Amino acid sequence: MNIHFPIKDIIIFYGMKVLIVDDNKDITGLLSKFLKAKGFENVVTNDPRDGLEKIKGEQYDVVLLDISMPEFSGIDIIQTLENEEILKDQRIVIFSATSFTTNQINDLLKKDGIQSCLKKPIQLNELLTAITS
Repeated sequence: MNIHFPIKDIIIFYGMKVLIVDDNKDITGLLSKFLKAKGFENVVTNDPRDGLEKIKGEQYDVVLLDISMPEFSGIDIIQTLENEEILKDQRIVIFSATSFTTNQINDLLKKDGIQSCLKKPIQLNELLTAITS
């Protein structure tokens, strides 16, 4: 008996390093487990200021960044990186449960370093596409 799996379902990504920055520990835990199962190395932080320091201190293939975090938001991180002229060196995938207007999304996507914008709840196939494209 032959069993056929669609190739997209069995691709494993080794060697890609992903930083996940979100204040919600449930979300970061689930994303981390999913990405590890797919072969991604990943680092998690639930503290946005720590996330900023990690971005500035180490190179990641992709940064998954929540926009809506209390006290210091993903927008604050993006603005800091932009002010320090290192945003352009990043590959950031933004995600949030907050409703974005089309103009807000387009403004963010115009910035060098912002790869894509996903809305929560995140569809895992969309996340993989955003990370690997």
